[in-house]
Amino acid sequence: MKSKFFPNLFIPGAAKSGTTTLHELLNLHPDISMSRLKEPVFWNNKKFEKYKEEDWLKYKKLFIEKSKICGESTTSYMYYKSFIENINNNYKKSPKFIFILRNPIDRYISHFWWMKGLGLESNNIQDIITRENHTDIIEYDYYPKHYFQFGLYSKWIQHFIDNFGIENIKVITLENLISNRLNTVNSCFDFLEIKQLESIAEISSNKTTKIKYPWLYHFIRKSSIGKMNYTKIGKYFLSKTLIDRIKNKMKNTIDNWSTKNFKYKPLEVEYRNHLKQAYSKDVKKIKDIFNYPFHEWKDFN
Repeated sequence: MKSKFFPNLFIPGAAKSGTTTLHELLNLHPDISMSRLKEPVFWNNKKFEKYKEEDWLKYKKLFIEKSKICGESTTSYMYYKSFIENINNNYKKSPKFIFILRNPIDRYISHFWWMKGLGLESNNIQDIITRENHTDIIEYDYYPKHYFQFGLYSKWIQHFIDNFGIENIKVITLENLISNRLNTVNSCFDFLEIKQLESIAEISSNKTTKIKYPWLYHFIRKSSIGKMNYTKIGKYFLSKTLIDRIKNKMKNTIDNWSTKNFKYKPLEVEYRNHLKQAYSKDVKKIKDIFNYPFHEWKDFN
């Protein structure tokens, strides 16, 4: 297909670790075009093999094609085998991957409160920590609750190393991005072989919010991405252009259904230690893989 487009940079994760902020910071560089839609969910979509010319063209329009680096930041790419398979089957040369990681305990907590704020979690975090069965990830989940699994960084990144080579992978941490923003972002530019910047804007994105009316929020969101039956039926009566216009308007209304950002309570030491023990082996592995001590993760030093 003429409209096929192949970004040469992906930020596959980790979820709830600062990917939105990194996406926006990288987009400030004159040689980089990050996708207008931060998470297109294009390369691990279950409909990938059935994409038509118009699907590729829509994806292509998310980028400024003439840019030296074109990238996107769909966080589910980190955890889905279908992403790696589709990249292997379609790319002649490996793209670059930047992973932004976060103390896995803090990532777990943030993930839980994000789901709680969306009205999709009815349990308390203490109960989940002590009884979570760490089941395998199911692809194509709508708002997955794999709190523990998403923090097993070495498990997921090893798949990328095996398929694309460690030379095409860069790892940074949210903690360093917060404490030393310019140097951390410039290290990404070095990895991408483009010039460093002398200064960088202060950006903080995607903070945890609490939804006022969860049932209405999810009805609108599912409708806007075509998951509800009535939106699927609509394609037989409305033009695709009109359907896309309706979907976009519905997506834009979603932001109106959230309250102000809120701060969640610190996790008790007992439960934090429980997670520390559960993650300790994986953290040791990620330290060994990248020969980096991750001193900024104080729980593991």
